[in-house]
Formats: sequence, C-alpha cells, structure tokens
Amino acid sequence: MDVASEAEDSYEIPAGVYVSDHPVLIHKFALIRKSTTTSREFRSLFKEISFYLGFEATRDLKTKPAIIKTSTIENWEGRKLVESIAIIPVLRGGLGMSNAMLDLLPNAPVYHIGMYRNPGSNMPVQYYNRLPKGLACEIAMILDPVIVSSKTICAVVGIVKKWGAKHIKVITFVASKPGLSQLMATHPDITVHCGAIDDLSEDGEDVVP
Repeated sequence: MDVASEAEDSYEIPAGVYVSDHPVLIHKFALIRKSTTTSREFRSLFKEISFYLGFEATRDLKTKPAIIKTSTIENWEGRKLVESIAIIPVLRGGLGMSNAMLDLLPNAPVYHIGMYRNPGSNMPVQYYNRLPKGLACEIAMILDPVIVSSKTICAVVGIVKKWGAKHIKVITFVASKPGLSQLMATHPDITVHCGAIDDLSEDGEDVVP
C-alpha cells in the first residue's frame, strides 16, 4: 500500500487515500480493463479484485488477545477482531463487491443503500436504505466500484455519518482525479482504498482509460 506515492503527472493524491501497488492486483486490473475480456472472466476478476482491495482495507483493524485450544496446546494466545464492522454496498454496482467482502468478513452484516441520479438536476437521490436505526457500527466499509463525479459517494458517506458510524472506509476499483479530490475535500475524515486513479472523460460521465 502507498499512501502518497507520486502520480504519473502532477496530480497529488489526497491524504487518506490509499492506492494499491500490489503487483498481483495491478496485473488483474490490466486484465479486467482489456476490451477482449469475456463476461465470465470479468465476473471472476471483479470478485478477486474486490477481495484484494478489501484485504488491504482491513489491514489496520484492531485486535485483542484471545485464548484458544489448539490440537497440541490447551491454552494458546491468539488474537481476534474487536470492532463492529458493516459492509455497505451502493446499489447496484457495489452489490457485486459484497460477496468477496463476505468471504473476508463472513460475520459482518450487509446494509444496502440505493441511489439514483435525478434527470433534471443530475443530483443523487436516495431510494433505498437498509441501515438499522440505533445500531451503528464502528467501521463502515462502503463499496462502490467506480467514482466519477463523486456526487453519489459523497451523499452516501453523508448518510452513513448521520447513521453514526465511527469510521468510514470507501473501497473502490477506480476513481477519477477530480471526483476523488472532491470526495476528500467534502469528507476529509474518511479513508479511501482504490486500485487506480484515472482521468475524467471529456464529457465528465466516465473515467479514462
């Protein structure tokens, strides 16, 4: 992981953003971007990349001692996670990332948030929210595979904050430079884990490449 590695151009990665430099993950990103990648290959790569990004995003979770019995020792001191963690996929793109995160954190609850763009204003509107009232978690992991303008993810982070999550981690495959900068300017107290930072297309509707 690299918090503030130099970008290929003058773009400065915002504080709190972690861009993976793992060679296996970089390799798989090249495969999933290929125009010749089949649907079956894409689905497999999508799950694998989600898992790897989730693995890196959980590296700073807190643990505490736990005494367990092994096949050879009666009382052995291991460690276990202590913080409550919730997986929050943004519908619909983030839904495909949730199974990989559940492989990593099988006991974590999954709470979906659905957003759509208002055709008139192009602003995100919430249409679905499964966050349980009064049961906020300590660590909220928001899943959204692509961040373009950041309007949607900014709104979702705001919703999760109001819910009461103590710390928020956004896990995304790709983020545009202006979208990522806007997200961190709006919510500087969160962390973002991503696989790549891309340019914004000329029409502002997609990332390049």
